[in-house]
Amino acid sequence: MCRELSLTARDLVRRIASDAGQSYSEIARRVNQDMAKGKNLLSAVHEIARENGLDPGRYTLDPEKIAEEIRTILRKDYAQTLMISAVLAQMVESRGRDSLSPPAFFTFMEFLADATAAPKRREKRIGNVEEATTKIIELTTTLVSVICDWSRTGIVGVAESCPEPLRGLARVILRKTRLYQAGMWTCISCGKIVSIRETRALLCKECDARLPGPTTLKRTPPKRERHRTGYGRTVPGDTID
Repeated sequence: MCRELSLTARDLVRRIASDAGQSYSEIARRVNQDMAKGKNLLSAVHEIARENGLDPGRYTLDPEKIAEEIRTILRKDYAQTLMISAVLAQMVESRGRDSLSPPAFFTFMEFLADATAAPKRREKRIGNVEEATTKIIELTTTLVSVICDWSRTGIVGVAESCPEPLRGLARVILRKTRLYQAGMWTCISCGKIVSIRETRALLCKECDARLPGPTTLKRTPPKRERHRTGYGRTVPGDTID
């Protein structure tokens, strides 16, 4: 029987856990362990499917459908999108367990640029921002997991299976991630490449200085390299000098 494709890694893992008669946490732990060793998301899921006598072809993700869902959410309401942006900017700067991985944030920023360039829609009533933010985090994390090749230390290239319309996006994410690993950051306002140590709230010094009024944000703390531990999960590594 044909089943609807999953759009996020969480949904995919939940499906295979249900079909295999195992708990979600058990399957998720196995997927994360395999990905921490450098295996990509779908390879990890397909191996589990085969081990449980399931058809791996039933457990897949369509990167283009995921990309379209991200666009739909970000174009739905301009005010909500701005709120999502603020939350994700704070998360990528966080050094806690729940921080957002830089590649997922870079993915979000590329879609955000397209969304803000389109005619701005404003709903009379803003929807559930927390729910929309969670969905965007899961979608961007999943997308970057399937369009890029990964190793234990992060992105190493564009996935061979990446669809042609998304290969440009994958290359941008790869380039920005490599800059980040080298201690550099792309200003989210003007696009200028600067040292991470010279940024203020993800902005270069010049863009930060142009903000109206005195900024209440503290200097960005020293960034640390982040090591991949699973889909959407990283842990702090050494300080980037």
